[in-house]
Amino acid sequence: MPLQTEKAGDCRGTEENGTMSEKWCSLCYADGKFINPDTSLEEMKQIIDRALKEQKSGFLMRKMALMQLPTLERWKKAS
Repeated sequence: MPLQTEKAGDCRGTEENGTMSEKWCSLCYADGKFINPDTSLEEMKQIIDRALKEQKSGFLMRKMALMQLPTLERWKKAS
C-alpha cells in the first residue's frame, strides 16, 4: 500500500506517540502496533486490493502493491 499518494493522500498509520509511521499504512497499523496481528498474508492482499480499488487505483498499481507485500518486514518474519 503506498503510504502517500496524490489521489489518496496520507495513508500512513500512527506510532504509539501519535507520529505518522514511515513503514506502515493505516490499514494495518495504529498506535504503534498492528491492528489485526493475526491477519495472514493472503487476507492482507485482499484488504489492500479492496482499498486500492476503492481509491480507483488502476490494475498496474494494485498488482505492484500486491507483489511488494510479501517483501515487507511483517511478512518476512512470518515466513
